[in-house]
Amino acid sequence: MLALGFNMSLAHVSAQAAEGVLKKAYYCHGFKEDQSPKDVAEFFKQDETVYLSIELKGRPKSGVMAAKFMFRDDLLAEAKVDVATVNKGVIFSYGEDTFVGFDMKPNKPLPVGACYKVSVTFEDKPLGLFPFRVAPPKEAAPSKFLGATLAKGKDDDDKPVDATHDFAGMDKVFLVGSGNLGLASWLEVTWLVNGKVDDAGTRSFTMKENKDGVPFYFSFIPAGGWPAGTHEVSLQLDGQEVAHEKFTVKEGAPMAGATKLELDSSQLFQDDGKGEPGKEVKAFTTDDTELHARWKLKKEALVKGVQFIWALVEVEGEKPQVLATADVEAGVNDEIDSSLTAKKGLPAGKYRVDLVQDGKVLDSKAFEVK
Repeated sequence: MLALGFNMSLAHVSAQAAEGVLKKAYYCHGFKEDQSPKDVAEFFKQDETVYLSIELKGRPKSGVMAAKFMFRDDLLAEAKVDVATVNKGVIFSYGEDTFVGFDMKPNKPLPVGACYKVSVTFEDKPLGLFPFRVAPPKEAAPSKFLGATLAKGKDDDDKPVDATHDFAGMDKVFLVGSGNLGLASWLEVTWLVNGKVDDAGTRSFTMKENKDGVPFYFSFIPAGGWPAGTHEVSLQLDGQEVAHEKFTVKEGAPMAGATKLELDSSQLFQDDGKGEPGKEVKAFTTDDTELHARWKLKKEALVKGVQFIWALVEVEGEKPQVLATADVEAGVNDEIDSSLTAKKGLPAGKYRVDLVQDGKVLDSKAFEVK
C-alpha cells in the first residue's frame, strides 16, 4: 500500500486591495514577500514542497479560506486562514490583488503521477479545484503498460495459466501482465466485489530501477470466497487506469458475503507467558500485562468488519475512556480472539471489551481488575 506523510504549513496572506472572488491560482516553487508566486511550476519533484498561491480580486474585509491537498480522493493535509486578520487596518494599497499562500512539504517522496489536486473554498463555498502533477526523477525511463490477462494461475515465468473470465466461488483470481516500467513508477490493483471495492485486495508496488518487459501479477480471493455475480479488477499505472477487466462467478462460495455473527459464549484468559490465552479467569489482577478475550460462535461463519474495543469504565482518578481498538482480519472462523497489552498492568477498577461488527456492538464483556 502507498504510504504518504506530510507537513502542512500556512503561509502569510498579503492584502493589497474588494470583491473576494478568485482571480487566478498559481503553483510555484516559492512565494514572494506578498505571497504572490515566485517561479511558477509546471510540476513538482517527489521530495519538493508544493506551493499554491491564490489570487483574489479586491480586499475582502472578512472570510475564511481553506485548502485541502488531495491524493486522488484521499485527504493529505489541510489549512485555513481568515483574510480579515490581514486586511484589517490596511491603509495603503499597491495593486488590486490579495494573495493567499499555502504550502505542503512531504515527509517522504511523493508517488509520481497526475493524481493530485487542491480543493479551495472561501466562506465554505467552492473557489476552485486545482490539479497538479508529480514528475518522475530525471533518470527515469518512460513507463508503458503492455497488457494483462485474467487467469486461474501463473507459471514460474509469471505467464498466465488457464486464462478465463469465468471463475468458481473459491477460485483465486489472477491478473497477470507486463510493462516497461521506469524508476519510481508504481502499479496498483483494486478489486470490486459486486461493484464495491474490497480494500483487502488493494495492492501496489513501486519500481526501484528502469526495466523493460517487467512481468507482474496480482491475485485475490475475498474472505469467504467470491459471491455469485459480476466482479471487476482495475489496474492503475502511476495513478491512471490502464486496464479494467470484468469476470463472472456463476455459483458463489457458501461463506461469501457479509453475515451477522451468531454468538455462543465469551471468555477471558490470562496470558500463558507466550502471548497466547492461558488460564480462563473471571477477573484480572494489576500484575496482568496481557489480557485475552474470546467469543465462540454458534457455527462457523465469515468474520468480516469486526472490531474489538477495550475500554476503562470506572477507575479512581481516571475518566472513562477507550484504551485500545483492534480490527479482526477477515476470514471464516468459529471463534474470534483479541488481546490487550498493558506494559505496567492496569489499575484496579472496572473495564469492558466490546465486540463490534460494522459499527454496531454485538456483545460486551465486563470485567474487573483487582
